[in-house]
Amino acid sequence: MSQGALYRHYASKEALALALFEGAYRRITAGLAGLRANRRGLAARISAMTAYFCALYDRDPALFRYLLLNQHEFLPALGGGVASPAWVVEATIADAVAAGEIGPVEPAAGAAIVMGAVLQTATFHLYGRLSGPLQPRAAALAAAALAALRALADLL
Repeated sequence: MSQGALYRHYASKEALALALFEGAYRRITAGLAGLRANRRGLAARISAMTAYFCALYDRDPALFRYLLLNQHEFLPALGGGVASPAWVVEATIADAVAAGEIGPVEPAAGAAIVMGAVLQTATFHLYGRLSGPLQPRAAALAAAALAALRALADLL
């Protein structure tokens, strides 16, 4: 694609970067929402979501890096009304609290714990502190996230 053709579709490099971010962000959100809809129970949902993130990282680490490292710049441009991966995880935790699977937990705090288990592991991998694919770690990461989530519920 020529540079001229590119700028016929996007006003700037920044607009192209935002469009790439938004498209991938929406696909990930839809994938997680599908897992939430098709799984029953907190453990099954969190395990599936953790495996989804690990598979995404292993399949396309450049995209994962792009999303992870640029989220602070682009998320405000998407606005607060856009569904997000964090929203899906928060809703999953709220479902579990409502069903009595875990004690009362602030959904955003729970989502931070669950997503942090995967995102921090991915960050360590990106910076060379871990090697090998993430998928073999998915079950252990999900178990750690669930244990931390339950510990948070026990503290409240």
